[in-house]
Amino acid sequence: MKIDDYAPQQSELFSLKETSEVIESVHDLTADDVERKKKKRPKLLGIVCGRSDCKRELHCFNDKQSARIRTQSERRTADGTCRDCGVKLADFDKVRVRDLMTVTAKFECFQREWIRHFFFHVPITPRIEKYARQHGAKGLSTILEDQLTKKQMLKYMPALDFKQTAMLDGTIVHWARHATASCCRACMKYWHGIPLDRELTPEDVRYFRDLGMRFILLRIPDLQPAAVGAHLGSYSADSVSRSL
Repeated sequence: MKIDDYAPQQSELFSLKETSEVIESVHDLTADDVERKKKKRPKLLGIVCGRSDCKRELHCFNDKQSARIRTQSERRTADGTCRDCGVKLADFDKVRVRDLMTVTAKFECFQREWIRHFFFHVPITPRIEKYARQHGAKGLSTILEDQLTKKQMLKYMPALDFKQTAMLDGTIVHWARHATASCCRACMKYWHGIPLDRELTPEDVRYFRDLGMRFILLRIPDLQPAAVGAHLGSYSADSVSRSL
C-alpha cells in the first residue's frame, strides 16, 4: 500500500462527535492556542500515541502487537515500520545506540512519528519558558532524573504507564520526555528496546536524562549556559546548537 493511498482511520482514536476539537496540525497552533487547550483531554485534541497522518509523512511505529504490551513470547516487535501504511522509515538500530554524538539522526527519526513530531514543534509558551528559566539547565536536568526514577518508570506498571507524563499542561520536561520516547515504559520498549520486565538501570536513567536535555536546549537554545551542571558537560546551548 502506498502512502498516498492511505486514509487515516481517525475514528479508531476518537469518536466522530469529538473531532471538532482535534488539532489538525501542530503548525497551526499558536502559543495562545496551547494555553487555551491545555486543560482539554489529550484524546479529545487528537494528541495520542496511536495517531498517524501518513500523507504528511507522520507515522506511528508502535505496531498493534506491541501496543497490547506483551512482555513474553512476543511474535512481533516494532521495527520502525509504520503500523498503518506499512512503510519502514525509522532506523531503530540507530536510535538504540547509546551515543549522543548521533543525536541529530535520533531526533530526525523521532520526528517521523506523529506524536514525537508534535512535541518537537508545539509552540513554546511564556509559561513553558518561564518554568525553564526559573530552574535553569541544571535544575531541569535534576527534575528529569527525578521523574525517571519514580517507581512507575523504574518498573513497568500497566495501570499507570500511559498516563504518567503530562502533555500540553505539562512543562518542558514532560515535553522532552514525549519527544524522546521516554514518557512511559511502553514507548521506551519499542523505541529504545528496553524490555518491560526489567527495571531501568542507573545507566538508562542518565541516558534518558541527557537525551531529554538535548531536546530542551534545542527548543530553548538560550537557556542559561552557566546553570548547566558538571554532569551535563557539553550540554550548553552553544554546543547543542553546533551538534544539531
